Amino acid sequence: MTVPGTVLLLQAAELATEAEIKLATRLGLPLVTAEQLSNEAEFCLHFTGAGLSLSILEDKAPGPFTIDFNSPKLLRRSGDALQKQLLGKALGLNRHQGQSVLDATAGTGSDAFLMAMAGCSVTLLERSEIVAELLSDALQRAAQSPAPVSTAVSRMQLYCEDFLSFNQETGQYDVVYLDPMFPEDSRSARSQKAMYVLQRLLGKADDDEQLLLRGLTLAKRRVVVKRNRRSPLMPGPEPDIQFKGSSSRYDVYLTGLS
Repeated sequence: MTVPGTVLLLQAAELATEAEIKLATRLGLPLVTAEQLSNEAEFCLHFTGAGLSLSILEDKAPGPFTIDFNSPKLLRRSGDALQKQLLGKALGLNRHQGQSVLDATAGTGSDAFLMAMAGCSVTLLERSEIVAELLSDALQRAAQSPAPVSTAVSRMQLYCEDFLSFNQETGQYDVVYLDPMFPEDSRSARSQKAMYVLQRLLGKADDDEQLLLRGLTLAKRRVVVKRNRRSPLMPGPEPDIQFKGSSSRYDVYLTGLS
């Protein structure tokens, strides 16, 4: 479902491009120029030189948000062995290579990309149509990059679907990965553009317990939940293992094969 108050901003005042028309049709968004923006518009999607971008239309808002799998920061992190990072340890990559992972709350897709760079095959689910379009645009751009980026994104498959209604058989994925994304400390989110923009766009969901229980029925080996270090546990069973960092932690729920 698209968010009320969202518009698709034309690159220029002339006729819309084919890409803009197709995107507006898919999302059911009005096409407007900068001069046509009304005070009722809260967000706008627009194509920039960096790719499809999302902006908050208010004073002092952060600049346009674009997903980029070629970002230097992400590539630096992917260059370090994921098995040695907390995420890799939580996934069990030191024991199981080439796992199948269902990233049930894909968001910006950065963790999914790191998993794919480490050799995992990753299915990404994103229930927001707008975020899914940002992800799709990023995947298409990254697919044109040299290896290893293009190789990694070839292992990533995106679906615009809600995990709670996603129709898949139990045990099809080694790991179900959950990142509710929104920490309780709003100052932490404000310091990160991606976190802040998506929190403003989507709000805070209240289905943590349902997500965990659904994950436990689908994962062959484990469910991994990413949390703020100080966040409470998800409602439901307690995790079997925890990996804690300076700002985040990973709660691991074993479901069968270790």
